[in-house]
Amino acid sequence: MAFSVLFVCTGNICRSPLAERLLRARVADRAPVVAASAGIRGLPEHPIDGSCALALRELGGDPGGHVSRRLSQQLIAGADLILTAETAHLSEIVQSEPLAFRRVFTMREFGRLGSGLVALPPTPAVLRTRVVEIGARRGSAPPAGSDEDDIADPFGASLRVVRACARQIAEAVDECLLALGLAP
Repeated sequence: MAFSVLFVCTGNICRSPLAERLLRARVADRAPVVAASAGIRGLPEHPIDGSCALALRELGGDPGGHVSRRLSQQLIAGADLILTAETAHLSEIVQSEPLAFRRVFTMREFGRLGSGLVALPPTPAVLRTRVVEIGARRGSAPPAGSDEDDIADPFGASLRVVRACARQIAEAVDECLLALGLAP
């Protein structure tokens, strides 16, 4: 059974599909990892935002076939790691599913907490153990402000702002992959 990563944002048409598709492109067939995305509020059945699709292509991801969906208890339960765009998304998930706390982080938080860990063989069991290890670092790391952990929503913004957001997400995904030991 593959290791599953779920990315969460507000509408599932900008940040979370960008992260999902970038992770897929960066991991490809190198590890047994699957990625998905959903939105807290969701705009069901919508494609990825046009500007985000352009920025995603520029970063090497494929926006094709994305259809937004709302976050559900089933998606939360089925994910080994849940990475959110904002601390508010993390809080909402933990309020609805308290047991998810150990495997839900903002993208930036997970990368920050996992910094400096050595790479291990990328098996699903090892990756699940790594999530537990990174979660245990929460108590020993200095807390970050939401401005440090949040990635602002680019919906409706100019292409310049969307591209900047996409670069932030690409950096966060790369840091998450390093934390998991999956960097190329």
